[in-house]
Amino acid sequence: MKLLSSLRLLGGMALVFCLFFTLSFNPVSAETAPIVLIFEVQGNDHVPVEKILGAISNSKVGQPLDSQKAQRDMQSIMEIGYFADVRAKTEPVLNGIKLIFEVVENPTFKELQITGLQKIDAEQLHTFFTQKPGEIFNTTIFRDDLAEAVKFCKEEKGYLVQYRATPQIVGSDGVVRLELFELKYGKISIQGLTKTKDFVVRRELLFKEGDIIDTNILQESIVKIMRLRLFDNPEPRFEMTTEPDTVDLILNVKEAVGIGVISPQISWSPTTNEVTGSLIYSTPNLMGLGQNLSLNLNFSESGNNAQFSFSDPWLDANHTSFQLTMGNTEITRDSTITSWFPADNNIYSLSLRQTNLSLTFGRPVWNDSTATLGFDFERNNIQNPISESPSRPLEFWDNSMSLGLSKNGLTYQDAFFVNGGYFLSSRYKLSNNFLGSDYNYQQLGLEGKWFHQLFPNIVWGVHLTGDWLTGDYPDYDALYLGGMYKLRGYDTYRFSADPGAKDLIGNQAYVFNTELRYRPPANKNAEFIVFADVGQITDGASTTLKYDYGVGFRFHVSFLGTLGVDYSVNADNTPKVVFIVGETF
Repeated sequence: MKLLSSLRLLGGMALVFCLFFTLSFNPVSAETAPIVLIFEVQGNDHVPVEKILGAISNSKVGQPLDSQKAQRDMQSIMEIGYFADVRAKTEPVLNGIKLIFEVVENPTFKELQITGLQKIDAEQLHTFFTQKPGEIFNTTIFRDDLAEAVKFCKEEKGYLVQYRATPQIVGSDGVVRLELFELKYGKISIQGLTKTKDFVVRRELLFKEGDIIDTNILQESIVKIMRLRLFDNPEPRFEMTTEPDTVDLILNVKEAVGIGVISPQISWSPTTNEVTGSLIYSTPNLMGLGQNLSLNLNFSESGNNAQFSFSDPWLDANHTSFQLTMGNTEITRDSTITSWFPADNNIYSLSLRQTNLSLTFGRPVWNDSTATLGFDFERNNIQNPISESPSRPLEFWDNSMSLGLSKNGLTYQDAFFVNGGYFLSSRYKLSNNFLGSDYNYQQLGLEGKWFHQLFPNIVWGVHLTGDWLTGDYPDYDALYLGGMYKLRGYDTYRFSADPGAKDLIGNQAYVFNTELRYRPPANKNAEFIVFADVGQITDGASTTLKYDYGVGFRFHVSFLGTLGVDYSVNADNTPKVVFIVGETF
């Protein structure tokens, strides 16, 4: 490290090896070199002779003088740390020589003065320096203490601290004047992008050129980039510049392969004897701008559905997000709209057409947290009324306003594999006449999910949701426990011919999901899971508790996204195979 190297260099400058000038001999062969008969130390006033002699391990009494060994002994004496200079000379004695080491002791330590820091309180660093006033200043102890202080700055505070070299560490007055400084960013370069625009990455950075480097903030920025789900493992690298307190940052970003989805699907349900199909197109990085565009087309014998969605995560400099969703649905389903046809409480076939438009705006409110405001406009048309005199119009609006708050603390191994952290969210929805709705109801939803890496490539995840629905709402908007993202062991379609489906409908729902996910190191596109789901639904005075468990497999396919299949067994001991798009939570 440059800091510690500077200290060693200063020590080396103090040790001017004048051996060939101060010793009273020239290099000679071992046969003619004089014999060392005794060692002597001169110049020490405070450091015991025994301590100095203990550092001499190369030159030996009774052996010929070796200038290189004497030089190494001088270095060893310097490394004790108490001396500003060490020299060697010889004097004849009897039939040999006396090898004399002359030392110059450092001044007596008085105090330490730390200057130059902007972010770190210098008083916090004083505790790392162990020398007491009145002791002979020791450069070795000081160097080790300084290394611990610098380590603390990096690991505990997140700052990269350097030492500004001076000709002398300690002055003759015993005052150690230490000038430290935090490194700052020079040029910030984004490398590795092929499709994504530079600003999509740069706008997620929580720092700018000229800021003091805080590795905690740097890591937070990398996490934010990973949460875009567009990249794999951004790697930062620092490069020195001509300015001693400035380094350039090179952020190497690798774009994830195949993050878009083009997924055609055709399936047949043996329960309803119905053929269904879908075509899903999604890209989370439209034209490299970080925008999301998706189109979902579904068709079946009972109806058709088309949904279009566009979102921009950064609409302005305040990181305002925006999402637009439009859709049209024509479907025949079983229903019990008692508010429209109060005389008939039986399930009947309902032909319904829905057209919807929703707008959602989001804004960060504090670190990793986002508040949202949404407006939904939905026009409904019942096309086959079973009564000639319904109590309400057959064309009606179900408009609502929603408020949401979420905190995203998830971390990712790459764009497709979450390996830790948590996500919390809440949502309140209000449908009321003043919004132009023919309904008056409220819905509250809470969600939390947590992930913990047990071992490399093995992650345990937990998902909890709670929903409460009150007021006057269409029965097809009631809460439902079944489906691939709730209880996957039960049918997704709430009004199916499955006799147990009706028991999963209500106005209060609680769902618990847990998964153990394993990703083989040899194939990062594959994922094996073991899962269990538990749910409770309440409809008035009736409460139903259901569960399922099973195993699953996920595979990431370029341009198709993450697809999977789960095999589950539910509480009614009924096996079910579920096809999954993405992750269940």
